[in-house]
Amino acid sequence: MDMPYCTMTSDYHSLTREAVVKLLEQRDAELKVKDAELEQKSRRILELERMVFGRRSEKRLPESASDWTGTLFDEQWAKEGSLARVEALPIIKEIKQQSGQRRSSRRVSRPSRKGTAYASYVPENIERQVTEIYPEDYDAERMAIIGHDRSEHLCLRPSSFYVRVEDRVICRLKEARPTDAKVDILNAPLKKQAVDCFADASLLAEIITAKFAYHQPEYRQCERWKELGVNIPTSTVNSWVHNAADALYPLYKLQVRQILQSSYLQVDETSVQVADRKGKTRKGYLWGVRDAMHSQGVFFHWKDGARSGAVANELFKGYQGAIQSDGYEVYSRFENVQGIVLLGCMAHVRRKFEHLATDDKNAAHIIETIATLYELEENLKHKKAPPEEVETERKAKAYPILKYLETYMLDVHKQYTPGEAMEKALRYAFAVWIRIGRYVQDGRFNIDNNLMEQAIRPITLGRKNYLFCGNNEGAENNAIFYTFMACCREADIEPYKWMKEILSKPLPDMTEEELTKMLPSNFK
Repeated sequence: MDMPYCTMTSDYHSLTREAVVKLLEQRDAELKVKDAELEQKSRRILELERMVFGRRSEKRLPESASDWTGTLFDEQWAKEGSLARVEALPIIKEIKQQSGQRRSSRRVSRPSRKGTAYASYVPENIERQVTEIYPEDYDAERMAIIGHDRSEHLCLRPSSFYVRVEDRVICRLKEARPTDAKVDILNAPLKKQAVDCFADASLLAEIITAKFAYHQPEYRQCERWKELGVNIPTSTVNSWVHNAADALYPLYKLQVRQILQSSYLQVDETSVQVADRKGKTRKGYLWGVRDAMHSQGVFFHWKDGARSGAVANELFKGYQGAIQSDGYEVYSRFENVQGIVLLGCMAHVRRKFEHLATDDKNAAHIIETIATLYELEENLKHKKAPPEEVETERKAKAYPILKYLETYMLDVHKQYTPGEAMEKALRYAFAVWIRIGRYVQDGRFNIDNNLMEQAIRPITLGRKNYLFCGNNEGAENNAIFYTFMACCREADIEPYKWMKEILSKPLPDMTEEELTKMLPSNFK
């Protein structure tokens, strides 16, 4: 073991001073490269540890825009970052002061719940069954009642089945004889509902809302019914649900048409597993489109599970207005389409930096500055500012903060090597920044795509329970039902109440005008 060491030592003695210096410099450079690699790997390990063990809370939700590579404002801002900072800091301070006042007023005006028991979540008009309980030795002749000691308990009646029997009476005139050539026979008309099957509209509505509003698959519902003495095969229930989707399809098409007439749409996609291949599933996508201008609702679209640009082209063919989306590249095709304004989502940008903020002060500062933009939105919402005032306030306050954020990110970008998590986050922000900034142009635009993500969340919860759709047809049915569940929530209507009412109607016999009145946004 000593020989190599001796050889190396003797080699150094044989080198000139210049050669030794050069060799040491070379090794110094190699060590610096390795140090940089180790630093990058340790950051990556920290990032992965946070993803696995850390808490991933997103107080501000949705997603962002596309791959535009310019900057939001003139390039002079990259050179005048200090000027942008001087302009933005007083505005940030003012917004934070207003936020503090808003929170204080909310705390002061919050009513006390002391002594209200459960009155805050049980309505006054709920049925109450009162049972008078007398003392064991009570004697009405010898005793007088001087008061009551009352306690209340919230009760629940389990679901129960019953069969509704329609006995339609058939009659004829008494004076008519069977031998008469023409006998007038009267028969009560058959009451029609949307789906011609054994299940009443009330049961169909329960099955559909239990699955698509409360994430309970058909087979679990069937298991519960067995406890009530009714044993219905899951295949039969699946058939009822499929027929209900067919009956609702004309209404669904009207809902889609109504939403696409909005001048401001929010768009997102979510994955669904489809088990239409032997022994395995494939990933498909539901597209969600929300009317963000008039709150007419949300519709979901399934096209063989595709997420391609062809689906986007089909959905928005001839559309004129604003489209707010995440950074998925297919939306970039609308960037230069005349009549379309493409908006991004600040929350998605924020997420890129959120998990880096603990160990990176630049990421923490970016998140803190973005939070100020959200505080401005909350302040305006709290004072119920009209769109015109919102636009004015955004241009006066949000615009300078956006300028400052851009110059700050451009300045710190050079501190990171390509491929680092922070460098990727900054690169993403630059790519979508032009779309992010467009929300200041109109007080009706949202800073993010949050409401669309909220509409998609029930689908995420649902697929954790029913896991997959059996085929394309099943996925299309899901799109129809999730559309109406979301529209009911948007219109503040109880989904079961709406579904029961609609399915009790003879939908195939109704005109388009009559169907339009049945849409959740028009429902009374």
